[in-house]
Amino acid sequence: MSRHVSRPWLAILAAALVAAPATAQGQVWRTVTASRQRASADSLQVRVYFGAGTFNLAAAAEPMLYNVDMRYDAGRVRPMHRYDAATGTLTIRSDSAIGHPFSLDLKRGALNFSGPGDDRNGTDLAVGLARGIPLDLTLALGACDARLDLANLSVRRLHLESGASQTTVTFGTPNPIAMSSLDLDIGAAGLTVDSLGNAHASTVNVSAGVGGAELDLGGTWAGTMNLVVRAALGGITLHIPQDVGVEARVAKTLGSLDAPDLTERDGTYYSSNWSRATRKVVIDATATLAGLEITRD
Repeated sequence: MSRHVSRPWLAILAAALVAAPATAQGQVWRTVTASRQRASADSLQVRVYFGAGTFNLAAAAEPMLYNVDMRYDAGRVRPMHRYDAATGTLTIRSDSAIGHPFSLDLKRGALNFSGPGDDRNGTDLAVGLARGIPLDLTLALGACDARLDLANLSVRRLHLESGASQTTVTFGTPNPIAMSSLDLDIGAAGLTVDSLGNAHASTVNVSAGVGGAELDLGGTWAGTMNLVVRAALGGITLHIPQDVGVEARVAKTLGSLDAPDLTERDGTYYSSNWSRATRKVVIDATATLAGLEITRD
């Protein structure tokens, strides 16, 4: 490149540098809404990549397949939504409009959201999903307050990865279909799951980092739930109904286990009703610099 820059280009560059701070600091609020009627759709895959703000997911009103509402600062956020009718896939993204996009590295397990200044800028995303059809949900969240109300929905698969979000997942009603996979991976914030028993999932995988997690296994369910728990630096609390039989295998690395109602036999912990319980939970837990608490409610 030449070392000489013409005066007109210098003037343009100077103007851009002067204007940049005002653009970055100014707020231009806009709202995006989108919806689609269910028509002949018999399933729905949902992919959400959301950086910062508040995120709410719940059942949509009939006869909608989905509805999306987003309020955002146009100077900082570039929203995108797309529905592929051929594959039945809804994709929603909320990326930075100033060159620092939200990113998810599934191979390395890295979740990044970077940008100049504080990107907790009040972006609000609300998503409503169809009742009565199988849903496959993949949610990648950055730094936000997320509330997933899965009552009245038929969830076949849920994969949640969160970097620094405070997330609440509620199964307010029994899931009418069996879940093939339920994976919750939380990084530096917290996770609360209410009525996990209603999820109708035979295997649940939960990984919690610094913020920790609190899981309530209440709800209507039968048979055996396999619960795989990984805790690092934070802690995980499990609230298990009294009638549920418990078997727990816990590997601790500078971690701890608080389970006063369980009895250890050959390195495995059991509840007193394990052999006669009609529904059971088998816990495979790893606590690294973290604590695992099991309470009987």
